[in-house]
This record gives sequence, structure tokens and C-alpha cells, in this order.
Amino acid sequence: MNKGRPSKTVFTLAAVALTISASQLPAQAERDDSKGRQRQAGKTTEYQPKEGFERRALDLVNTLKENEVGRFGTLLDGLSQAYDMDNTLRGTGPFTLFAPNDKAFERLPQETKDTLWANKSKLKQVLSYHVVKGKLTADDLKDGQQIQTLEGHKFTVRRDGGTIYIDKAVLKVSNIPCSNGEMHVLEDVIMPPLAK
Repeated sequence: MNKGRPSKTVFTLAAVALTISASQLPAQAERDDSKGRQRQAGKTTEYQPKEGFERRALDLVNTLKENEVGRFGTLLDGLSQAYDMDNTLRGTGPFTLFAPNDKAFERLPQETKDTLWANKSKLKQVLSYHVVKGKLTADDLKDGQQIQTLEGHKFTVRRDGGTIYIDKAVLKVSNIPCSNGEMHVLEDVIMPPLAK
């Protein structure tokens, strides 16, 4: 027996303990953000106005500007640069906007962000993939459903327990009413097939 050196049994027990610990991690924690950190996918929550906050029904663009659920400055900037998509979303609609928040854009690789902001056609393609004609609430989004977007391609809805996914993005907050449709908040930017 070698004193001062761990035995094979100790190494085997340590390996088994690590394997058991790793298998107990939730599957959603395996998603990495752009900085290599693990993110926990949360459940989809339905929009509830803050107590004492009287919310007026605004169009989609003004809802992005005036809301209490997140910051959407990057999306607003993109909509105004992408051949006036902001004017489309101020129209009568109805439209459903799956709105990636600022954190979603921060998670994109820098090269992708640079490409989108340098190529307005590609930017419009990506942002149009987040818009659907008609008003869809969370109850309208069925597991396995494919939904046609303004961009032309379809995205896929997936439901897993209390979480709704649009393609691979978590739908974080649902059913934000707008005067010309409905808005849902996404944790990630979704990409149409041709934009990848």
C-alpha cells in the first residue's frame, strides 16, 4: 500500500459522486450564454400589470417603449433601421410580436450583431421572423405548431411543462396586450433559416 497516494477506490468513488451530481442538474441549465455562463430557463409567466400601474393599450412599438417588463432599446433601434418596420408595427394589424429583450441581443455573437446592423435586408429578415399576422395569445400556441411569420418562414412552438419555446428561445412573459395585437417577450433572438 502506498502511503500518501489515494487508492483506486477513492478515485472511483469520486468519479461516481461527480457523475451523480452532474446527472442531477436540470436540463435547462445546459444552455450557455455568449459569455460561457450557464443560464437557467425559467417558466413562461403571463403578463400582470404592476399593482397601482394603470396600463394604456398602446401599439406594439409604443408598448416596447413604455412597459414594465423589460428593456427593448436594441429591438426598437433595429425596427427603425430595417426599412421602417417600426411603421408597420404601428399600423392597424393585428400583429403578434415575439420581442427579444436587450439581454437577448447581448447574447448574440458579436459577428452576428455586426452583420445584422451592417446589412439592413438581413436585419429586416431576422426581425420579420419575430412578427406574425393576427393576434396570438399563449393559449393559441400549441405544442408542435408551426406558425407562419411576416418573414415568410415558419417557426415551431414547443411546450415543456410550464415553459413555452419559440424555436429554441424561451417565451419569458406572455400576453402583453397592445392596441394593434399582442406582445410576448423572448429570452433569445430567433433566426430564420436563410439568416443563419
